[in-house]
Amino acid sequence: MKIILSLQMRATIWIISAGLAGILSSWLWMYSEAQWKQHLHKSYMSGLSLFETVRDGTSPIDGLQLTKLSLPLQRLAEAGRFSQLPEVAPADHITLMSFGVTSSTSNIGQRMALAVISPDLKYPVAELEQSKQTAPGANLASVTRLLASYCANATLFITYENRPWIRVDGNAIWGCEAAPTDYRLLAVAIPILALAVLSALIANTSSAFVSFASILSGRWSARGSASYTPEGPRELRAMITAINAHRQAEGESLSKRAMFLSGVSHDLGTPAARLRLRAALIEDDELRQKMDADIDHMTGMIASVLDYTQSEMNIEKPRKMSLFSLVDSVVADFQDAGYPVTLQEQEAKKISTWTIFSDSKPTSLRGALLKTNRIIVTAQPLSLQRAIINLIDNALKYGRKAIVSLEASSEIASIHIDDFGTGMSEDEIGSLTAPFKRGENAASIDGFGMGLTVATTIAEQHGGSLYFQNTSDGLRATLTIARQ
Repeated sequence: MKIILSLQMRATIWIISAGLAGILSSWLWMYSEAQWKQHLHKSYMSGLSLFETVRDGTSPIDGLQLTKLSLPLQRLAEAGRFSQLPEVAPADHITLMSFGVTSSTSNIGQRMALAVISPDLKYPVAELEQSKQTAPGANLASVTRLLASYCANATLFITYENRPWIRVDGNAIWGCEAAPTDYRLLAVAIPILALAVLSALIANTSSAFVSFASILSGRWSARGSASYTPEGPRELRAMITAINAHRQAEGESLSKRAMFLSGVSHDLGTPAARLRLRAALIEDDELRQKMDADIDHMTGMIASVLDYTQSEMNIEKPRKMSLFSLVDSVVADFQDAGYPVTLQEQEAKKISTWTIFSDSKPTSLRGALLKTNRIIVTAQPLSLQRAIINLIDNALKYGRKAIVSLEASSEIASIHIDDFGTGMSEDEIGSLTAPFKRGENAASIDGFGMGLTVATTIAEQHGGSLYFQNTSDGLRATLTIARQ
């Protein structure tokens, strides 16, 4: 069973998770610091114990192994030739140290010599806190702590007050294997990982709202399906459910409106037919023609309103199609009827290949432009055809001819219809898409002012728009649609 959480619950879980991640990270860091300090302290205390063992001959503590060198090896150690000892490899590093306390009665009261053999490094003696007043035991403890801090396996050779040299193996205390596990890197990684996970969850949640908003912003996508699938947080699901209910109510309202207008059109058809028959009996030709014109105007207005309502209902299913083929067929129909309508193909750009070594004429750059006969869109063919017909018909009414051209990008396809009529102001152009709104020069032109309104509705249903521009020759109407 899938658990659906609200935004408030998600935010609470995220905040608690972030707090727990911070607490765990801090605890791991402090735990590692404490364990490391304890390890260094243990190494320091083992140095003190080692000094007492060398000085007094007591038993060493657990982890320390002391071996007295043989006589030949003693002579090598006394001469400082530790590299010649059999257990010292040629690549090993040798660090020599000596500690002592100066007294008022003698030059050297206590003296201790020390050699550190390590396969990894030569230890920085300068880091040791040495003083003439510091006891040799404290100096030796500082050395063992230094060995632990560098986490290197080392072997010690010690002599105290000219006594025999002793080999000391204490890697069980200050070696790398004895060092505690360092969780500080994990402590740093936890908040970074938690931040990445929380960022991904927040982005995923916000993307659900952004995706749904992008669907709503394009009426084409919104009208493409009967309802939306509730997804995301509980608040978004409630919003989607409410919008689905609203769209269903809106669709039912449009259906009722269309049925009502269809019924009115049908009911008015009968008296209109009777009026036409009775008007035919009128002997006065002028009066009969006026009545026929009024009847035609009334039936035409009813048909245009019904056409607009049907376009709003958007009951046609979209499918993939060639935009060029659709526009070409519409233009061909107008041309067959004798109207001056032309489909203009897109011109290819030119590119010159001139260099200092050669000179050639400009050639067509075919690959840089999308050919108009290859524009594939997902659209409602009948609705889009109706919009194009209305725009071409409007261009023919107010201009001498119409030139249709196509333009497309990866996301949008545009249909341009240029007429060659008289120019219009920006205010007049902006008001042309209102229902029953016609231009000031339309007094002698047939129509009801619904063609551009239907075209605008269809463009919005396809995720586009309809806008007009003044050109040097007349007016350009541009219908844009989303390709997907």
